[in-house]
Amino acid sequence: MRQGIAAYVLDHHSTDGTVAALEPLLSGGLVRIETFPPAGSSAGGGFRWADILTRKEQLARELDADWFIHHDADEFRESPWPHLNLREGVALVDRLGYNAIDFAVLNFWPTQDGFDGASDIRELFQHYEPADAFDRRQVKCWKKNGQVDLVSTGGHEAQFPSRRVFPLRFILRHYPVRGQAHGTRKVFEERKPRFSAEERRQGWHVQYDAFRPGHQFLRDPRTLRRYDADEVRVQLQAHNRECEELSAHAETARRERDDLAVQLAESRSALQAAVERGEAEAAHVRRLREQLDEHVREHERTKQALLARIEDLDRHIVDLRQSWSWRLTAPLRTLWRLLR
Repeated sequence: MRQGIAAYVLDHHSTDGTVAALEPLLSGGLVRIETFPPAGSSAGGGFRWADILTRKEQLARELDADWFIHHDADEFRESPWPHLNLREGVALVDRLGYNAIDFAVLNFWPTQDGFDGASDIRELFQHYEPADAFDRRQVKCWKKNGQVDLVSTGGHEAQFPSRRVFPLRFILRHYPVRGQAHGTRKVFEERKPRFSAEERRQGWHVQYDAFRPGHQFLRDPRTLRRYDADEVRVQLQAHNRECEELSAHAETARRERDDLAVQLAESRSALQAAVERGEAEAAHVRRLREQLDEHVREHERTKQALLARIEDLDRHIVDLRQSWSWRLTAPLRTLWRLLR
């Protein structure tokens, strides 16, 4: 509200004094505190994230406002320009013709216990780490259009036709845990038990999957980055959405090129192997042809030898016939002479 943004609160039957603490703000920028789901409704006190998102979709259609932010209570949002507050930054995006804003999530973790709830947590918590991959989609600010869909992405993105997301991300400073006792209670008593199996099957509520009982929520500052607003804004300028998209396209092109190079190398290898197989098969065919030719020549030589032998046998038979004919007819001629 200090940045010119009105707030509408959905209070999920809190018992920690939240409503009493917020009521004085109803005259200073807080539109309404709505108990959700309504007391006595069929939903009762059960926690259904999809129902909350659906209610926010309804509010985005019903409330009299130009832009909306799907916002959680442990977050601070800032524009990427130090001279513009959040409202002014959104107004600039609107003037430039865009209708949605993405955010860069910075998760701030406690490095020591001692937060009393009265101090400005932004002053006490100075170390952060970028969001995990599952939490990078943060298109949670959009211009009113009457067709927004939050449920499909589990609240990570406001989806609607003709969406134009501003290339430069805004800053989202997230403070999920205030200390060791708070982290233990929040994660293991208040969060994990309430996540429904149905919503878990949709891939929602994965942020605490790696946490086990006894988890150490106090972090060593050396494992985190010290917050420098100017440095963060420069990084947002350098790594905006359009640059990332170009880098992603370039990376995709490199992967495709590498894949093509591998396929080409495999094709060349296969072609070389085929050529080698073809040459081996051709050599084998030549050897078979040479063997066949040799068999044909050998057959011809055998044939000629057999023909010559046949001719020799024919001459021998003729000689034998002549010889036996003389031997048989000589006595007959002698006998004939005697009979005469």
